[in-house]
This record gives sequence, structure tokens and C-alpha cells, in this order.
Amino acid sequence: MKTVAGVLVIAVSSLSVGADAAKQAPPAPTGSSYPSGFDMTRSWANLSPYQEADSFGVPKGMPHGCELSQVHVLHRHAERYPTPYPLDGQEMEDFAAKWSNYTKRHQHKASATGPLSFLNDWEYVLGEDTLLETGAATEATAGASFWAKYGRLLYRAGRENGAVWNASLNVYPNGTARPKPVFRTTSQPRILESARWWLSGFFGNTGANSSYDQYELVVIPEVSNFNNTLASYDSCPGDMTEGDNSAQEFIPRYTRQAISRLSRHLPKDFNMTAFDVLAMQNICVYEYTSLGGSSFCSLFTEQEWRDFAYNVDAQYYGDYAYGSPTGRAQGIGYVLELAARLQGKLIYSSDTSINFTYDNNLAQFPLDQPFYLDMSHDDILLSVITALGLRYFRYGPHGLPGNVDHALNRTFAMSQMTPFGARLMSEVWTCPRNASFDSLAPVLYRNPHVERTVGTTRFIRFVLNGAPLPLDGLVGCEQARHGFCPVERFLSGVPTLKEKAEYQKACFGHYPTGSQVGDGAPES
Repeated sequence: MKTVAGVLVIAVSSLSVGADAAKQAPPAPTGSSYPSGFDMTRSWANLSPYQEADSFGVPKGMPHGCELSQVHVLHRHAERYPTPYPLDGQEMEDFAAKWSNYTKRHQHKASATGPLSFLNDWEYVLGEDTLLETGAATEATAGASFWAKYGRLLYRAGRENGAVWNASLNVYPNGTARPKPVFRTTSQPRILESARWWLSGFFGNTGANSSYDQYELVVIPEVSNFNNTLASYDSCPGDMTEGDNSAQEFIPRYTRQAISRLSRHLPKDFNMTAFDVLAMQNICVYEYTSLGGSSFCSLFTEQEWRDFAYNVDAQYYGDYAYGSPTGRAQGIGYVLELAARLQGKLIYSSDTSINFTYDNNLAQFPLDQPFYLDMSHDDILLSVITALGLRYFRYGPHGLPGNVDHALNRTFAMSQMTPFGARLMSEVWTCPRNASFDSLAPVLYRNPHVERTVGTTRFIRFVLNGAPLPLDGLVGCEQARHGFCPVERFLSGVPTLKEKAEYQKACFGHYPTGSQVGDGAPES
């Protein structure tokens, strides 16, 4: 999520580029795929439609002979209208107003031609912030998929009752009824709606009736200066603009050829800028998502879409991940809550983004559920990964640079990490002494009873969009095998993760700013 407050937008004038610079591969044909096989929707960064991640270098699959004991789900909302953030919705509205005002002033003058001739009849029709119907469908599908992969195992549904949720499954091992499961969301409408639709998918919503009576939903206010681990930027006023600065530097560099190419089809005095090009790319994405297609999409080359993704990645890397001095701090609250759930402990005090008035009671912070759902934002998922210290996604000591002409190779790619409907699963497995993680199965048909066996060990594995995460850099999990780390070893490292986050200094202290950092914490 991007907010307007505290963002400096730099006005960039029209760039003069020679004809030689415009010689490059042609823009896309109609549709989202190119003859080369390149799919632009996979270069839309956090605006990409959900697909499972390809791989983060760790084998996929489920361990033989282990019991799936618990799953903690941190989920992103799904497709929405644009936000009012300057490099998102605001830039698009500015471009629409600029074009509309120009055509009104020059009603008897030729306007757009060639591939841009559609602008002569184009109208900006997008709303703001609202969860779309396509987003509701994404979330419902996500909830249903979770039931199929995890829910039926956690609740031990069999052949006779495994197709859909049944309240009779919500029992303890001794057969006594469990309380209704409790889930959490922020109060922001698109987050709240995403949670409801996800849960509708999980609980089956048989007969298209509401599934509200199957669960309790804790709605934590998402407002300024209010502690909320699912919207932690609201209570951390520290530096979160380094990524925006990098993007503002990069955008005029990668759009040069597009300005030269597209300006030939607009009146000479229209004065197309780099941020007009960015707006047109964003309009493509949002029209495609909300209207089913867009005339803007075919205007850009493969490289320009790769650069578009890099622009967004640089923003978020520098604002919420390793390039931000508050990156770890923004995610540490959720990590501490995860640790508390794993230990079966309530939380009675906080010096991070945790709001202990929600976490000090079992009604709002239950400790023994088969699974948990926390509905949140893309930046929170990124900050949690940063708080864990996973080196796989770290670029370098100076962050993702903006002073380059085109996208750099990197492992931090939001189309893989936080597309619409992204989900981070913290799986808990109970395994016998002789368990092996070298040969993983694509599916478990039955969840074995292992927890009551002597000599078992609990393991935690983090799975992002269907792909397990490598744990290099996660304190305590240095000996993890294929992403599986003993829970006790993970818990032993959590105090160090909290120290590394430097929450109070990062959010309220004074330290050098002006450029990205290397490890998600303040640099003195």
C-alpha cells in the first residue's frame, strides 16, 4: 500500500530525445503476450494478477510421514482500483486531466494519431481504492484453494466430507467442539472485503448464503498513530521515502525512448513527460484489471515493461524492505505475534507495532487454532520477509539503485512476491525422528497422526505464493534443510531479529537519510 503523506513528487519536463534513441524492438501486439512468449502481466510488479511463484530456489512439496499441525496465513488483498498515491492513481488522473484540458482548448485541431488515435475518444473511468469484483473472485478462490490444500488436512476431512467445510469438523482431537475460529483484518474497506471473500471461499458458502456464522472476525482500525501489525506504517513515522526517491530518478531514464516514439503521434505542444508515460503504463494495468483490456497496453516494448516493474520494485524495496531504514521495524511486530502463537503465549506489553490490547486476550488472539488468517497489504508481507532477514531477497549494501537506464537483474521481484492476492504461509509440521526433507510429495492424501508420538520435532517452513523460501540469513535456522527449520531454533532467534529491527530508533529516532540502506535498519 502506498499513501500520499510525506511523498515528494518531482516535476519532470519533457525530455528531448533524438530519433536514433527510438530505434528498438516494437511495442506489443494486441493482448498481453508478445511473439517471444513474454507476458507483460508478469512485469506488473505488485499489480500483477496472482500466479504461484516459479521458485525461490527451494524444492516444493510436502514431507512424507510428517503431520501438518498448523498454518499461519498472512494474506494480501486482491485486485483494486488505483490508490491516490502520486506514482499510482494521482499520476493517472493528472494525465487524464492534462489530455482532457488540451483537447478542450484545441477542439478544432488534430489530436492523437496512429497507435494513439484511441485517445481522441478515450475517457478515464477508473475509481479509487475499492476492491474489484475480480479481486473478490481472487480472494474467494484463494480461500477455496487453502481448504483444498491445507484445510482438509488440518481438520482431517475424509472422502465423505472433504469436498467442503463442515462445522462438525471444528473439534479438538478428543472430539469436543472448538470455539469458532477467529481471524483478523484491518478496517480499510478493501482489506475487510478481501477477508470476507477469502473466508467465503474457505467455508464454502453453500447455496450462496453468508458464511459469517462460521467464524469471528477481529477488525483492527487502520488509522494514523494506531498500533496495528497489519498496517504497521501507520504507527512508524520513520523514513519511508528512499524507494520513492530511487523511482523518481529511474523513471525519466527508462521512459526516454517511449517519449520519443509516442510524441510523434501527439500534437507538438502537448509536452509529453516521463510521468505521462508512467501514467499510461499504469492505466494499461488498471484498465486491464478492471475493464478486461486496454488500448494502452500495446504501446510499450518488452523492455519498457521490465523497466516498469523495476520502477515499482525500487519503490517498495526502498520504502518497506531492505533498502528502508524502517524495513525490519515495520515487519517485526507480526514476527513477534507469530512467535507468541507458536509458544502459546498472550502478549501483555509492546515496544513495537503490536497493539497488546488486541493480543492480551484469547477472544481476539486465540492460541490453539489449526490455522490463522491475517488480511493485510503487500508492503506488510515485504516487511515481514525483511524482518526475518532472508538474504535471498537482499540486493546489496546500497539498495536497488535508481541511477540506471534499465532494470537490473535481481531476486526481489514483486510480481513473484506480492501480486494481487499474495499469501505468505508459515507452515508448522510435526515430524518423527527419522523424517527426511529430501524427497517431497506434491500432495498429502491423509494427515498422519504424529504429534502424540515420542521423539517428534516441530518444524516451521515459510511458503510464499506456493514456493518455499530459503532461510539463509534467518537467525536460528542456519541448519535448515529445504526451508524446514525446527520451531525451537526459530524461536531462539526471534529476540535477535527484534534487536536487528531497532524499532524505536527506526521509527522515532534520528539517523542519516537520503538514500537507501543495505539491511532494512538505520545506518549510523
